[in-house]
Amino acid sequence: NLRGFDVEVVIEAFKRGGQKAEVEFRPWNRIVVMAKAGSTVAMLSCEKSPGREEFIYYSNPISRATRTYAASVDFDGQVPQTMEAARGLQILVISGYAAEKELKLADMAYEAVMDDISALRVLLKRDFDLFYTAREYVEYKASGLGLAHKFQYFDTGKQVYYHLCFSRKWPNSKSLRNQFNKGLAEMKADGIYDAIHAKYK
Repeated sequence: NLRGFDVEVVIEAFKRGGQKAEVEFRPWNRIVVMAKAGSTVAMLSCEKSPGREEFIYYSNPISRATRTYAASVDFDGQVPQTMEAARGLQILVISGYAAEKELKLADMAYEAVMDDISALRVLLKRDFDLFYTAREYVEYKASGLGLAHKFQYFDTGKQVYYHLCFSRKWPNSKSLRNQFNKGLAEMKADGIYDAIHAKYK
């Protein structure tokens, strides 16, 4: 019944400022469109990425993760130790994520899918070698599906940070961002942040 580390942190941080936060799960590309239009307060969670600052305000970091290549346990090919080392292999990535932009900027071939669960299932059932993603979240999702034993991970050495990204077009969004940052700092100071994180280890 765990809702997700970032979700719990966001709800608690807003609660401390007297705000009730609700988190709705939608396809990522739709969330981005909503943030650009100002029809949602914020995107959860997002990395800093070129172009995003044009329509959002970043909160202080909520969490961090390790950029990795996930593979099925049957994969016995070339082991990539950097993102570029997987060039020439069949790679999956989530459409619209910062990871996709990284592959695109490196001029690496890939196929985009809609969400992490789809990527894991495609990785097991189709002719793909690797899934470029954030290790901690994918390990959590694979475990929830009962598939933790089906995957292995090749970390690239890159750490990424996640933020709550407030729509610039939402009324008073900059003030809400500042209020959220204050609640987040309080959580880190009194130990609640670490207590939430511990549940997901």
